[in-house]
Amino acid sequence: MVRSRKKVLLVANTSWYLCNFRIGVIRYFQAQQFEVVAVSPKDNFSHQLQGYGCRWVDLPLLPHSTNPLSDLYLLWRLYALYAAEQPALVIHYTIKPNVYGSLAAGLLRLPSVAVFSGAGRAFAKQDWLNRIVKRLLKIALRFATEVWFVNPDDRALFLAEQLVLPEKTYLVPGEGIDTAHFSPQSALAHLPPSSSDKVIFLMSARLLREKGVELYAQAARCLKPKYPNAEFQLLGFLSEGNPAFVSKAEVESWKEYVQYLGDTQNVLPYLSAADCVVLPSSYREGTPRTLLEAASLEKPIVTTNQVGCRHVVEDGVTGFLVQPNNLKDLVEKLERILTMSPEARAEMGRRGRLKMLKEFDESLVIECYHALLQRLHLA
Repeated sequence: MVRSRKKVLLVANTSWYLCNFRIGVIRYFQAQQFEVVAVSPKDNFSHQLQGYGCRWVDLPLLPHSTNPLSDLYLLWRLYALYAAEQPALVIHYTIKPNVYGSLAAGLLRLPSVAVFSGAGRAFAKQDWLNRIVKRLLKIALRFATEVWFVNPDDRALFLAEQLVLPEKTYLVPGEGIDTAHFSPQSALAHLPPSSSDKVIFLMSARLLREKGVELYAQAARCLKPKYPNAEFQLLGFLSEGNPAFVSKAEVESWKEYVQYLGDTQNVLPYLSAADCVVLPSSYREGTPRTLLEAASLEKPIVTTNQVGCRHVVEDGVTGFLVQPNNLKDLVEKLERILTMSPEARAEMGRRGRLKMLKEFDESLVIECYHALLQRLHLA
């Protein structure tokens, strides 16, 4: 079968991921006259991918399963799909596509890129899962043409563990942020009527315990009595019955000092109304989109000195870094935001946006994809 020089497959463990993080990439490939095939499990966002002009292929995939039979079936499905499609390039996102997709593409001698948007839970601790994942990665990444990382810590980790050859690795500026959409000018349309002395903190994330949701609530409980003008808001979806998430009952118990805003597909109004965005994560992040969006909107950031978070913030200049799982440190840094003048907070936000324009603008990410096509003689 003849390989199509103008077909690219984007493979991820959810359609949600491709819709939230890769629309700019999809539009770039379409502008280069590529047929874009999105390969992902069916969810509420799959139809949106088709709406963006992609051909969408359903991929039965259980992201958190450790069943070897289901993983072997995934490898077979990917091999069969790639053999039928014969694309010019396959780009894998998220851990299982990176492993089994790289193997499938390599067996068919198809060029492929494995993109690591954070090392994830498998690298959170040294256990049997970590050992298995590292062995699989060491094998699979031999077959990848290139391996991309969105933060320097993960690249250093993979090199130190000898999971990938240095010459295959590239560092890209996060997921990229549309600084024209997330701009102070865009925010003006969403700003509520000004309140004299109110200071609004916002945490926007999946309500996972390891994202620091409970720590944020504890900090709010500490600060609210002393600073009644402070508002602590929480935005993100709950997953009832999943112990990795905080429960609805827990969120309800915080209502005296934390306002839960529910979930949304449009974070711009909420970020625009905030004075500071907080992410006290203890998780190995990639490059948190919420922090990029907040900084692009000229909002100061308080986040942890943790993989994926720390390279987004210049401590004391565009926001503050706190130690993971350290309530005292978090309270102290939030209090510094509270006691700042509005002018000082605004200046911190302006510096944050300059950092986004210089280091994380989506155009910089698109340049990486263009350089890839040139290296593969596809541009």
